[in-house]
Parts: sequence; structure tokens; C-alpha cells
Amino acid sequence: MPDDTLRVTHLNQLLDAIPVFNIDLRAARLRTDALYLKRDQVSSWPDPMLGMTFLPSPIYTARGTQRWQLKAEQIIPFPGKNGLKRDIAELTAIIDSLSTDVAEDNLILQAKLAFFEIHKLNTLEMLIHEFQNKLRDFESIAAIQYEVGRGMQQAIIKAQLERNTLSTRLLDLSWQRQSAIATLMQLVNRPVLVEKLIGQESLRPEHPVLDEHFFLSAAMKYRPESIALDSSAVRASTSIDLADKMFYPDFSVGVTYFGITSSDIPMNADGKDALAIGFSVKVPLQRGRLNARREETHLNLARIQAERESLEIDFKSQIADLVGRIRSDEEQLELYEQALIPQSNSTLEATFSAYTTGSTDFLNLLDAERVRFRIHTGYEDIRSRHLKTIAMLERVIGVNSFADMTQE
Repeated sequence: MPDDTLRVTHLNQLLDAIPVFNIDLRAARLRTDALYLKRDQVSSWPDPMLGMTFLPSPIYTARGTQRWQLKAEQIIPFPGKNGLKRDIAELTAIIDSLSTDVAEDNLILQAKLAFFEIHKLNTLEMLIHEFQNKLRDFESIAAIQYEVGRGMQQAIIKAQLERNTLSTRLLDLSWQRQSAIATLMQLVNRPVLVEKLIGQESLRPEHPVLDEHFFLSAAMKYRPESIALDSSAVRASTSIDLADKMFYPDFSVGVTYFGITSSDIPMNADGKDALAIGFSVKVPLQRGRLNARREETHLNLARIQAERESLEIDFKSQIADLVGRIRSDEEQLELYEQALIPQSNSTLEATFSAYTTGSTDFLNLLDAERVRFRIHTGYEDIRSRHLKTIAMLERVIGVNSFADMTQE
């Protein structure tokens, strides 16, 4: 049995797999394909009507006895109506396709968030293992100090307790990783194996200058919701044109063939068949209904324009919030990189040196390592949050990555 596991070592592998394997997206694309087929359905003329009439009791005419009639009739819509209907059907399919794009963008965002969460969990697991290894070293040193009478057994117990506490945290990280993996499995409809991602993603991803006006303009240009509203406005305008066309009549052309046999009554009957050509007009007299339909189309256009204004306000609010969060994260990351991490490393080194020479006790050493561990894990939390916030800003703008924007 073939192995259909998706092995992920890079974010793009995951993002490329979503539109290929996600069942909901596949079903939505098929629905859009079906909607495109409505163009030819609504733009075609109605089927012609054929009729056959047989007269059990013959009708006597000047040309003979009429026994049967054969009739064909074709309704012809007013010129332009079917073309507008075709345009509306095509725009409906386009809008549905854009709705599927919205769903795909949401799935991509979920994948990014889960991916970055796994990235963080793997890094935290590495830091915990490093801390545990150092605690084992501290425990060995404390045991030697205790044997020579320069330390207390309490130091050994505290090191063991700290190490066991970290083990429980590892179990919690494992559960969180499984939850994130389950999210990815649901997105791609197959088992997912995420390889070790430590160091594979940029610590400080590049992005354009944080210009809110530029981002808002990009969102109105790239977001499928915005494009769908533009298409909806065109469809509403086309519907207005069609509503105006409905005030014009449709036509009907018919041909009737009369089957006539010869007869002695009247005397001049020759029995020749007869042909009649008819023309009729469907008169749109129900003006109230037509006026209501036209008013409805105008109201739909006004509604779409209001929705576009609301969407722009929503984009502006989201962009302002995310840009502020990104700036805050970057300031914090810089503080960690320039000050907190180097200081914690220096403090630990100095404390360890003092402990080995007997200038300080084990508790100070353990506390220095705890501080260093908290600073490194805090840095990873902020870095992960930073990556997720950038992913959310990319979603608001409507691009898979900022690199796509800089290439255009």
C-alpha cells in the first residue's frame, strides 16, 4: 500500500499541497465549474414548440375538408436580453470562484499558524533538553561538592526537581505539537510528517516598509473579497440593464400547416393543403412587477457600494492593529537580541565560575540558569508571535508572502 504521507521540511511545501489535496476546495472548484456552464443555458433561445391537431369531425373549407394541423412556434427574446443574462451568469461564476479563493486564503493562514507553532515547539523542546543537560552537569558538580563537604544535599535534590519539572513541560509540548499536526492533516487530507524545522525559517522575516496606506491599497487590490465586490458591482449594473430590457417585448414566430383533403362540398374544393405564418408579441403590461425588479437591482448596487466602504474600513482597522503589533514585536526582539540574551549568558557564565570556586551557592547558579532559560523561551514566544502576526498581515493584504509583492 503506497505511503501518502506528506513530508514537510519547508512552509512552501505545505502551502502548495493545500489547493491540491483539500477536499472542500476541490468541491468548491467543481461548483464553480458547474456555474460557468449556466452561461450557455441562460443565453440560448427557448426550445421551439411543435404541435399536432387532429380533427375527428372534419371542417369544410373552400379548399376542401380540413383533417389535421401541424404547427411550429419559436419565441425570440428581445435583442440583448440573452447576452445580458449570459454576462450575469459568468459574473456569478467568477464571484463564486473568488469566494473559494477566500476559503483557500483562510486555509493557508491556518497552515501558516500551525507551521509556525510547530516551529516554536521544536525550538522550545531543544531549549528544554539543553537545560536538562546542564542540570545534570550541575547535579554532578553539586554531588562532588557535597562529597568533599563544600555543598549541601539540598542542591542535588533541587537540581533533580527542576529536571523533573521540565519533563512535565516536555509532555505538554508534545500534546501541543500533536494538536498542530492534526490541524495540518485536516487541511491536506492526509498524514503529515513535519521534519525538524529549527533554524529553517528566518529569524527576522523581511517585509516591506510598514506603510499602512500602502497596505490598504494593496488589500483593496489583491483581496478576493474586494475583487468579488467589484465583480458584484458589475453584475448589479448588468442586472440593471437587463431590468430595463425587460420593459421591451419578446416576439414569437409561428408556422401552421393545414392538411386538407378534396371534397365535393363546396363544388370548387381542390383539396390542396394550406400554409399560414403567424407573428405575435409578448406585451410587458405588468409595469408594477417590472418597476419593482428594476428598483431591486438599483438597491443591490447601492448595497454593494456600502459593503465595499465597510470592507475598506475593516481592512484599515486590521492593518493598523497588525502593523502596531509587528512594530512592538520587532522592538522586543531587538531588546532580547541586543541586551537580554547576551546579559543572561554573561550572568550565567559569571555565576558558574563563582560557584566552582565556592564564591556563591548552588541556588544562585540554578537561578541564573532559570533566568537564562526564561529569556530564551520568551524570545522564542515573541519570535513565533511575530511570524504569525506577519502571516495575518499577509492574509489581510491578500498575498501568500510579502516576497510576492516585492517581485511585482
